[in-house]
Amino acid sequence: MDYAPNRRITQKKEEKNPTKWLILSLVFLLQLFFYSYIHIQSSDMRTTISELKMTKQTLKANTNILTIEKERLSSPERILTIARSELNLSTPSANQVFYLNTSKGQ
Repeated sequence: MDYAPNRRITQKKEEKNPTKWLILSLVFLLQLFFYSYIHIQSSDMRTTISELKMTKQTLKANTNILTIEKERLSSPERILTIARSELNLSTPSANQVFYLNTSKGQ
């Protein structure tokens, strides 16, 4: 007889299926890449927002400066001075003023 008393009958171990681990590793790597991409994009957005805030402050300062300059240049005293000195204009006399009749009834 072919009986071997010292040999134990063992069950065959299941063959390892590498596809499970491969899929799990791929999912993990994809999550890692996605996280890295999102992190880089958010950093870029923060930088862009900071630059735009600085640009906004500069533009507001320029707007304030230009508004003050416009008010200074369009003041009645300045216009009157320029009209008298550079353009040789004067206030009209009474005989130079003409009144137009604007009533529609006539």
